[in-house]
Amino acid sequence: MASHSPGTDQIDALLWIGFVAAAILIVAINVGLLYALRRYRAERGAEPRQLTGSRRIQVRVGGALGIFAAAILVVSIIYTDKARETPPTGPAGLQVSHSEPLRISTTGQQWLWRYDYPNEAFSYYKLVIPVDTAVELDLVSTDVVHTWDVPDLAPKRDAVPGKTNHVVFRADEEGTYFGQAATLSGQAYAAMRTEVEVVSPQEYESFIETQKEDIQAAQDRVVGLIENGEVP
Repeated sequence: MASHSPGTDQIDALLWIGFVAAAILIVAINVGLLYALRRYRAERGAEPRQLTGSRRIQVRVGGALGIFAAAILVVSIIYTDKARETPPTGPAGLQVSHSEPLRISTTGQQWLWRYDYPNEAFSYYKLVIPVDTAVELDLVSTDVVHTWDVPDLAPKRDAVPGKTNHVVFRADEEGTYFGQAATLSGQAYAAMRTEVEVVSPQEYESFIETQKEDIQAAQDRVVGLIENGEVP
């Protein structure tokens, strides 16, 4: 997993810690088995010896495994807590969002994501956010459970009918990041994808203004068609 935000950095570190811990256990167990086979194997036709380990060795091995497990638990708790921290907006982020995250309402429906920005502009499928800015998505659903999952930027979260969930993250690099459905939400759930475009604060504000103007122009055109009787 490529990390492009503080939260995913911690998750990536946890994955590597788990991988290394599992590798150490696998190697230790296999080395112990090979040693026991070579040291205590019986000759062909001979009665194998019945062996019991000394209590001192058992205590040492059990203590070592206990310390190892406790160390993994402590490290996991520390990294998990760090991953849950709200990342602050950086110096290169959107100035108006320095005190609190930029809140964007995110609605999942079969099978599309809608993003409502603070100034009444909205977009479908593609979310545009400023770089180095703390962003909070308020996740809701209009029908069934959907999962917002862009692994390069944030942990996945569920959009549940009748409930609002939140995901907070900060994109540290400009670019385009992709996500796809992670929960079965119907026959077309595999096509429920999203795109997050991270741009400069100036480009973000320009996009919002342009989007709002285009939406207003489209609404005015529809009203004009209705008034002229061109739309039943």
